[in-house]
Amino acid sequence: MRGMKAVVCLAAILLAASAAMAQAAAGASASPGYTVIRDVKYINGPNGALGADVYVPEGAGPFPGILFIHGGGWKSGDRSQMVKLITALAAKGYVGFTIDYDLSPGVHYPVAFHESLAGLKYFRAHAAEYKLDAARVAVAGSSAGGELAALVALNPSGVVAGGKVEPLISASPVQAALILNGVLDLTAQESKSTSVPEYLGGACKEKLEACKDASPISHVHAGAPAMYVGHGTADESVPFHEAQEFTDALKKAGVTVKFFVAEDGPHTYWGKPKYMADNLQAIEEFLKVALANK
Repeated sequence: MRGMKAVVCLAAILLAASAAMAQAAAGASASPGYTVIRDVKYINGPNGALGADVYVPEGAGPFPGILFIHGGGWKSGDRSQMVKLITALAAKGYVGFTIDYDLSPGVHYPVAFHESLAGLKYFRAHAAEYKLDAARVAVAGSSAGGELAALVALNPSGVVAGGKVEPLISASPVQAALILNGVLDLTAQESKSTSVPEYLGGACKEKLEACKDASPISHVHAGAPAMYVGHGTADESVPFHEAQEFTDALKKAGVTVKFFVAEDGPHTYWGKPKYMADNLQAIEEFLKVALANK
């Protein structure tokens, strides 16, 4: 009887050990595949130091990278906004660099634009530290961040209308851009909210030059980097036709463009479970080509 109990006890121990080993193996396979470096100070803005987080894939690298710029009408939000997309792409082998920037109404265009360019410069300058391939970098943004990301891609010189801006920041061009539900024509937005006048420091009719200059559609040109434009057809914040007109202009200029249409998708469609997997797959396919080793 005692022998049988001992056998049962030994079997239970072995079963528990086996389960523990399986759980450990499962935990190892479920590892996110990246590490996060938080609170990197990448520039001093008008209101003090601005921070960034870096998502570095596991492995030797170097890896392609993506600068992420959050939305929020240029007056709210922070660098954690796009974390679902950032972590998903970091796990696929893309270094993510996600930044904060100074918000309106305390500052006006082009401050956030130039800070975004500064983020790009810092990211590339620390390529070795972050296992980044500085020759394969994309910029990504959502909503107001989509406007900033598109400007970074289309106008990396940082020169704006109306003369010299101090301090002027410029950067080397990116190789691709991800524009998600982006504000692409500010002249079409002004009647919808106070965000545009606060961002510009006045109504479009009063700041006509700045309003046009801050509109990515005004900067479309031949030779621009490849663009992924994603937009929901039911977006009530940024009408779908803005994305259509922007992609049409890109195609007319001969720019490589992938247009992801989220049927019945709302603003920030990319964060909704219904669209997440398809959008991520389309982005991966786009980046695989746009950021391929040349």
